[in-house]
Amino acid sequence: MPAIPALWEAKAGGLPEPRSTKDNTKRCNLRERISKYMDRAENIKKYLDQEKEDGKYHKQIKIEENATGFSYESLFREYLNETVTEVWIEDPYIRHTHQLYNFLRFCEMLIKRPCKVKTIHLLTSLDEGSEQVQQSRGLKEIEESLRSHGVLLEVQYSSSIHDREIRFNNGWMIKIGRGLDYFKKPQSRFSLGYCDFDLRPCHETTVDIFHKKHTKNI
Repeated sequence: MPAIPALWEAKAGGLPEPRSTKDNTKRCNLRERISKYMDRAENIKKYLDQEKEDGKYHKQIKIEENATGFSYESLFREYLNETVTEVWIEDPYIRHTHQLYNFLRFCEMLIKRPCKVKTIHLLTSLDEGSEQVQQSRGLKEIEESLRSHGVLLEVQYSSSIHDREIRFNNGWMIKIGRGLDYFKKPQSRFSLGYCDFDLRPCHETTVDIFHKKHTKNI
């Protein structure tokens, strides 16, 4: 089969030119239109970045049932920078083994660069069943591991906590309908998504991200 001719010809230091367009005027007009589209896209990006910087940007993410690509880093990394030194997590369901692993993964993200997290506050509910010992032991081990990285974990328990919320001391707040536990159980220990949460199917939930600067307390 003969090769399909390329429609665009790359030019050094500039935009590609359409080979099929022989008329110089048309080629110049087309290049100008492409340049305008790229400038517009760049201006939109700058506008959104400034909105985030000013704390005026509210983003809502709808995670569909069985959707993938929503690891903690994919969702929250853009809101974490070198100014983040303290984090608050309110989640009533950091109890069972898989929920403790979820929390551990979230903490792992927080101590990576560019973050300089020094204190993590966790408010959760105390398991009143047979897994209470496991919950306490797991959180204690996470606390000791974080301490070895120079990070303090403070854990408090509440019997009335219901809402789920994550706050960074740079002002960003995240509300997740299902808290940190929005991932489905993997098919097996050797299935894709067991280690990489971007490949793990999710439960349906909604994530709201906004800034406290524009949040009115009543």
